[in-house]
Amino acid sequence: MLKRKVAQAISLLTAPQLYGGFIALLIWHKANLGGFEALFVLILTQTALPLLPIIIDSGKQKVDIFVSNREKRWKYYLISILSYASGILYSLWRGYWIYAVLSLSYMLSSAGLAAVTVFARWKISVHAAGIAGPTTALVLVRGLETSPLYILLIPVAWARLELKAHDLRQLIAGALLAFSTTLVVFSLLA
Repeated sequence: MLKRKVAQAISLLTAPQLYGGFIALLIWHKANLGGFEALFVLILTQTALPLLPIIIDSGKQKVDIFVSNREKRWKYYLISILSYASGILYSLWRGYWIYAVLSLSYMLSSAGLAAVTVFARWKISVHAAGIAGPTTALVLVRGLETSPLYILLIPVAWARLELKAHDLRQLIAGALLAFSTTLVVFSLLA
């Protein structure tokens, strides 16, 4: 019972929307572009808008907080993709190229996860992707000194396995999809 509660706590604290917003904050701090307006939009588009519908639907008991039912995930992927797209548009409008690249990497990773979930009917790990992709973005922007954050993949993988939310292949696939997508996007555009 205690192991399950710890696994749930880890899964909540490392929710992709929360961690993605945290990484956006660190990139904003490094880039020093746009002041608090840009930070507000980053947190809005990377965390608040993608997470709020899940919280609302969870409160209405339409889904659990982790959206464990694979068939119900498409809606939240779509909302996330649209939110990241709005982050791209804002960033391009304001001339904040690095934030646009970050939002694009999040959007394409989400689109890839959605495609696997909906078309392959496989529950690829959003949690593993939510650590690997943003961490890769941070390493590429701030340098190798931030690479120890990849260690977060270990407790996340343990938690998701403990909760029987994923198997090891789904965790590895999620991490690799987001890592490679982010690496390609930043290599081509940043």
